[in-house]
Amino acid sequence: MKHIADKCTGCRTCQLICSLSHDGECNPSLARVILHADGLRMRAEFTSDCDECARCARYCPYGAMEEGE
Repeated sequence: MKHIADKCTGCRTCQLICSLSHDGECNPSLARVILHADGLRMRAEFTSDCDECARCARYCPYGAMEEGE
């Protein structure tokens, strides 16, 4: 998965859809993608549990996630 920081607003939709699809609840702390504030930009980290299902990319309203390295 690839995160495009310039497009990310920090809305956390990626975390909500990740936790909902994998764990059945909207809980960002369960997500396989972790967002970090880096000044005014967001930086994404994908945990080792990420299976690259790309739901975060499909549901990102800003196009800040893409499939691939």
